[in-house]
Amino acid sequence: MNIKFFTILLAVSFGLMIVSAIVGNILESKGVLTKEMIGLGGITAVVLFYIFLFCLMAVSLVPVALRFFLNMQIKIGNDNLAIIKWLQTHEQTVVFGFWGLILVGFIIMMILVKPADIMR
Repeated sequence: MNIKFFTILLAVSFGLMIVSAIVGNILESKGVLTKEMIGLGGITAVVLFYIFLFCLMAVSLVPVALRFFLNMQIKIGNDNLAIIKWLQTHEQTVVFGFWGLILVGFIIMMILVKPADIMR
């Protein structure tokens, strides 16, 4: 599994969240962009943008965190433990498993949460 790609994806999504929040706050404080100007559709678009970035960040964090965990376990000398050996050999399967859990949680959220509840 290519960790460099997921690390870049994690950094870009996190950076976009920070930069867009700062730019949005500056524009709102100067009166250039207000809630009344963008309306309900604009607010919905902004919320969906941040939900997308958060999901992208969560998905890319899983392989990065697992690889970091395994590297640290190896560095402290736990590479001979059965669970660490198993995680090393089944790293991609573990990542896909966590992604599956995230997907199931997202599907449950989409079933239970109405769009009007998000906008409150």
